[in-house]
Formats: sequence, structure tokens, C-alpha cells
Amino acid sequence: MDASSRRLIDWVAWVALAAVGAVPACTNYRPEPLNPASVAAALQPVPIESVKVAASALHHPLVAALTIDGRDGFSPDEIAVMVVVVSPELRALRDQRGVAQAQVLQAGILPNPQLAYAVDNPHGNADPTLVSARSLGLSWDVTSLLVHHDQQASANAAAQSVDLSVAWQEWQAAQDARLRAFRILSLEQRLPLAREVERDLADGLALTRKAVGLGYQTEPELTAAADAWTQAENSRFDLETQLAGDRTALRLALGLPPGAPLALKPAAAFPALPAGTESAAADLLQGLEDRRLDLVALRRGYESQDASLRAAIKAQFPKINLSVNRARDTTPVNTRGWGITADLPIFDRNQGQVAIGQATRQQLFDEYVARVAEARSQVGEILDSLAVAQAQLRNASEGLPALRQLAQSFDAAMKTRNADLPAARDARGALAAREMEAAQLQQQVLELEVGLEIAAGRPLLNRNR
Repeated sequence: MDASSRRLIDWVAWVALAAVGAVPACTNYRPEPLNPASVAAALQPVPIESVKVAASALHHPLVAALTIDGRDGFSPDEIAVMVVVVSPELRALRDQRGVAQAQVLQAGILPNPQLAYAVDNPHGNADPTLVSARSLGLSWDVTSLLVHHDQQASANAAAQSVDLSVAWQEWQAAQDARLRAFRILSLEQRLPLAREVERDLADGLALTRKAVGLGYQTEPELTAAADAWTQAENSRFDLETQLAGDRTALRLALGLPPGAPLALKPAAAFPALPAGTESAAADLLQGLEDRRLDLVALRRGYESQDASLRAAIKAQFPKINLSVNRARDTTPVNTRGWGITADLPIFDRNQGQVAIGQATRQQLFDEYVARVAEARSQVGEILDSLAVAQAQLRNASEGLPALRQLAQSFDAAMKTRNADLPAARDARGALAAREMEAAQLQQQVLELEVGLEIAAGRPLLNRNR
């Protein structure tokens, strides 16, 4: 084996060793199959003790950590924190953070230099003085340094935007679960009243049928009684449907299988929020853009796009590639040199990416302005609706004592047979209807108050701790 062949083998071995040395720095593939077994394992409910530990150690800008008792059921606030901990949908949403962090990692990586080695062996020439020609070169695209800082800034701002967006959606999910828990408790309170009204009307319908048969009442009166009973029955069906739907949605949010037991308990009484006043609106609007995480996330997204636009503008600079080389021809003559390769910006001056960046930045700006206007409008609208609902609730509650007293009087008179049965039944029905109305209005007030929390971007109601 001649010296040139040995040197060629040495170079090949050197390149092979360099490639092998780079292998440990690479990530190995690890399969994660998507099959019924892995899905079934992922769908297993989280043990309640683990949920309690995670809920007490929760760190979130809007959802406060909570010590979960769990005895006699869970309060709406406990349900809200549990959803943030265990929701399968939120778990998938949080994976966006991993993608954003990977993009931050990618933005910080500079392009690799290029190493080139070539050998030209003389062939078909009998000249003994000729040797193998060799060349070795190293080159690197130096223009990547121009946009490196801006690309990193864009990726970091985008990652912060994702974090804030995920936190906002976690709070939205927590508030939705909290509302459903409130609604379930309200429906469970109203459903027995609806059944009582339906039962009384069914009894009244049966008596009316007998009276019509005996000629004491007319067919129109029977039709009116039947219509009243049908409406009561439909109302009861509607409440049962709502209750089943809210229970199903809450189980899904908690990662529980269909039909799993879910006991709820009433929350502590909340103070009435001030509504319908200019001072209340001014207080809630002050600092709104810094409190609402979705608006802060949009600002971070705007900053990310602004950095991307700066990078696109800097990328208009022609690409420059620096290289150094060492070569030997077949003579043999050894040479050393360097080179510069530059693009000629005749056709592509990165004008397309600059235009896209400018349009996207303007779109984000306008979206932010529209979202701020929408948030401010929501606060005012909810405050006005809340003032009306609170007034309706007060009116409905004020009439309850008199109706209760009337129903109790009829019940006492019925025991001594000094009252008319239809009149007593009507009194009980009027009381049940007013109690249902008050419970529904209470639920409406709670939903508006929780909606005001979301619109204002901060917790307003006391928590049942």
C-alpha cells in the first residue's frame, strides 16, 4: 500500500471517528405506541389523594391552591381546582408548552459549518510523477449571526405567549367547571320543586276529570288543567335533561368515566358584587389589559412577530459564506486559500417574508385592539345585566315569606278540614313556583358574577376554603 492510499484511509477514518463521536449527542428514538392498551391506561382516573396533593401545591396566576376536603362531596371551588389538575383536555393543551420550548431551543442553534474533502486519483496516465490530488475545505454561513438574536427573541416571546394562553384557558376551564357545579346544585334544588308542582297538577287533573264526568266542570276547564300539567311535565323533563348534560360534561372535565359517582356540596355564601354603577365599572376596567392573561398573551405574540419582522428585514442582507481550504493537485503542487461566496440579491431580496411579517404584525395589532374593546364592553354589559338580575332576585325573595305563610296556613286548615283542597294545592304550587324562580335567578346571578370574573380577568368572589 503506497503512502497516498494510507493517507486516504487515515482521512476516511478521521471523518468516521468524528461522525461516531457526534452520535452520543443525538437523541435516541423511543417508541410510544398508540394502541388500546396505552389509551386505556391514559384514561384511568387520577387517584383522589394525588389530586388533593396537586391541588394544595398548585401554582397558577388565577386559580389559587386549595385544600380539598372531599367529605360530603366537593364544593364548586374544589371542582374548579380539580379540573385544572386532572382534565384530559388541559393535559393535551399544556403539551403546547413543550412545542414552544422546543422552538426556543431550535432558535438558539446556529447552522453547522461544512467540511468538504475530495480525492482525485490519476487514471489512464503513465506519468510516474503524478500523485493523487486532494482538497480539504471548511466553510460557514456567517449571515446567520445577523438574525440569530432576533430569532431567539421571537421564540422566547412566543413561548411566553403560549404559557399565558394555556394559563388563561386553564382558568376558563376551571370557571366552566365551577359554573356547571353551581348549575347542578341549582338544578338539584329546583327538580324536587318541579316534581311537586307536576304531582299537584296531576292530582288536580284527575279531580277535574272526575268533576267533568259528574257534570260539575266543563271540558274547557279539563283542557286547561291538562295543559297546565303538560307544561309542568315538560319543565321537569327539561330540568332533568339539563342536569344529566351538566353532570356528563363535569365528569368529562374531571376525567371520570360515564356514570361515575360525583357528589357535590353547596358553596359558602358569596357577597353580592356591586353592579350597575360607574365606580364599579371603573374599578374593574382599571388595569384590565395587564390582568387578563389572554390580552397579555396577545402582547407577547405581537412582540414575537415584531422580532420575526426584524429578522426578516435583516435577512435581506446577501448571504455570505466564508471558507478556508487546503489542496494539492496531481503535479503535486500544494495550495492554501480562502474564499467568500455571496448571493446576488437580484431576484430574491426576502421581500416576500418581509411583507408577510408586516401583514402579520398588523393583524396581531388589530386583533389586540379588538380584544381590548370587546373585554371592556363585556365588563359593562355584564354589570348592567347583573344589576337587573340582582333586582329580580330581591323581588322574588321578598315574596317568599308571604307565600310560605299562606301555604302553611292552608296546610294547617287542611288538617282540620277547614280549607278547600284546590285552594291549598294552588298555594303550594305558587310557593314552589316562586322558590323555583328564586333558585333560577340565584343561578343566573352566580353565572353573571363568574362571567364578570372572566371578563375582568381576576377572581372576585370569596372561595370556600
